[in-house]
Amino acid sequence: MMMTIKEIDEKITHYQSEIAMCADDLKVYNALLGKKISSKKKHEVEQRKMTTEFFSFVTTSYIDLLSSYKNFKRSKLDWEKFFNLKISYLIIYETINTYHQFKKELFFSVNQEKKEEFQNFFRMLNDELTEFKEKYDYDRIMPKIRNKSTAHYDKNFLVYYNSYELLEPVNGKEIIRDFLYFINPLHYFIYAMIEGEVDMILFVNSWFS
Repeated sequence: MMMTIKEIDEKITHYQSEIAMCADDLKVYNALLGKKISSKKKHEVEQRKMTTEFFSFVTTSYIDLLSSYKNFKRSKLDWEKFFNLKISYLIIYETINTYHQFKKELFFSVNQEKKEEFQNFFRMLNDELTEFKEKYDYDRIMPKIRNKSTAHYDKNFLVYYNSYELLEPVNGKEIIRDFLYFINPLHYFIYAMIEGEVDMILFVNSWFS
């Protein structure tokens, strides 16, 4: 997945407009839930709200990573690359955590037939995530970066600098591209849930685009 600056800008422009529309939809759902409506209608609105929030979160993560990817393409200095990489790691960390929260909520909200359908999809997605974590030694590196140099500045400068040395051999553009192989199918699947229909050709293509 190689993208030019122009292609990145086009994607960000498109998806930020989608996020704005989702925000408007969520305001409508909140207003409806504040009114007296039937239990059936309430369940439908809550389901719609949850899937829209899930989609908004995935889309936001997607364009945040595209923005980091764009910055990587323009980075010339090592410290620029280090800065963009640690921010990308933080976005990836938050994305993975929020993904698991929404996935759990999704399972609780659907019937048994849907649960079986979703289990197959999320099993494939989790395999993609496991492969990503193993390739980048995520579980060992991420806590050191997040706690010592990204979410916080460590008082001990050598501890802080150690995260720079940890990330030095990592290719920033490559790690973002690889994580997008996890984000793309998730993004399409949640969009298809909102639309009420999964196009299997588009679904398969989302794993490779």
